[in-house]
Amino acid sequence: MEGLEFIGEGMELEEFIHEYMTMFTYSMKTICSIEEFLPREKEYLEAEKKRAELLYLYFEDRNKQRPDYRYMSDSVVSAVLEKEHLFLSRDQNIMCAEHFSEIYIHYLRSEGLLRIDRFSEGDFSEIFYSEISRAQRHYEEQDEYIEGYESLRIQNNHFLQERLLKQLASEFDSLYFDYVCRD
Repeated sequence: MEGLEFIGEGMELEEFIHEYMTMFTYSMKTICSIEEFLPREKEYLEAEKKRAELLYLYFEDRNKQRPDYRYMSDSVVSAVLEKEHLFLSRDQNIMCAEHFSEIYIHYLRSEGLLRIDRFSEGDFSEIFYSEISRAQRHYEEQDEYIEGYESLRIQNNHFLQERLLKQLASEFDSLYFDYVCRD
């Protein structure tokens, strides 16, 4: 193909993806001053990994050879420039249902509501997973997207997150009253 300049050996798919993601992750951490990726950012990274694989396969299909390091690094530069805004806006869209449920479980434990000594071992495990599911379900119910009203989504609104957290916690004892071990 015209315009392509190859400067090295073609890369294997696994090597391409590994090097691509190493460079992409390092670039995002450096540019956006990120120490640890948030759950939503981890989703972006997984999507970028799929994109890297598609770039490799597309190149291989179109050029009938494997891409080299230069193509990979040029692709990373383009991707970083294209996607850095997602990682720069850390105050927006940082909450997801999974992360919310983790915070909720931690809150229940810190308040002494979800302790293994309050329930039998079998009940504790069942309650634990039930509460994760309940928190995620309620979170998703309140995360409706309405164009122009993004700030009303629970993922963008700390007040709504805190309100749901307290609502779920306040219902906890009445839901599991019959399961509490009594001396």
